[in-house]
Amino acid sequence: MRNSTLVVSCHGLAVERRRERVIEGFSCRLQPGELTAVVGPNGAGKSSLLQALAGVLSPAAGRIDFGELDSAAIPVARRAQLCAYLPQAEVPAWSLAVRDFVALGLLPWGKRVDRQRRVAAALRQVDARGFSERPVTQLSGGELRRVQLARLLVGEAPFLVADEPTAALDIRHQLQLMQNFRRQADSGRTVVLALHDLALAARYCDRILLLERGRLRAEGVPADVLKPELIGEVYGISCELRWRDGVADFVPLDLL
Repeated sequence: MRNSTLVVSCHGLAVERRRERVIEGFSCRLQPGELTAVVGPNGAGKSSLLQALAGVLSPAAGRIDFGELDSAAIPVARRAQLCAYLPQAEVPAWSLAVRDFVALGLLPWGKRVDRQRRVAAALRQVDARGFSERPVTQLSGGELRRVQLARLLVGEAPFLVADEPTAALDIRHQLQLMQNFRRQADSGRTVVLALHDLALAARYCDRILLLERGRLRAEGVPADVLKPELIGEVYGISCELRWRDGVADFVPLDLL
C-alpha cells in the first residue's frame, strides 16, 4: 500500500455509542484528490462517523477498507501513518512548546523523518511560525486550532480526517484553513471534514455527504446536495440557497 494515495471505502458501516446505533448502513467511497464534507444537524452522527474512519471507534457492523485491506487488520502504528485525525475538541494536558506539540504528529514514524523540516513546513502552512516557541497552554482558541492542524499535517499522511476544523477560527483563518485542505486534496490526499458551514462546504469541497439521524440521506457534488428543499427538510428550517459562480449563499429564513 503506497503512502502517497489511499482509497477509503465504507461497506454497510454501523457505529454504536453507549449501546445505541448512531450510524447505520453507511456505505461510501472516498477518493484520493477529493475534499469531502460531512454535513448534517447536531446529533446526525458526523463525529461518530469520523471517529470510526480514524479508528477511534470500532464498527459495530460492516467494515472500512484502506485500499484493499480491512482497516481493522492493519497494525495500529501503520494505521497512524496512513490516517491523521483532528478531533472536534482537544485541550492540551501538558505545557509543551508549539513546535514540540506539532512534532507529536511524527511519532508513528519514529526517527526516520526530518523532524525539524517537517515541523517548520507544517507551521508555515497554518501561519503559526511566529509563536512556535510559545507553550500551547498559552494560546488562544484560534491559535491552538491552527497548531492542532499543523500536527495533523506534519506526518503527511495520505488520509486526513478533521472534525469541525473551522471552530474557534476567525474568518481569515477559516478561509486559510479551507484553502489548505483544498491544497492537500489537490496534492492527491483523501480529505474528509465535518463542517457546519454549508457555504464553506459548497465553495471548497468536491463532494458532500449529508447525514440525517445516523444515515446517509444524500451524497454528491455540492450543487446536487445543497438544495433548499433537501437542506430545509433535514435541518428543519426554511432557507434559500443562491448559487453564483460555484459559490453558495446560504440564507436561513425561519424554523419549520
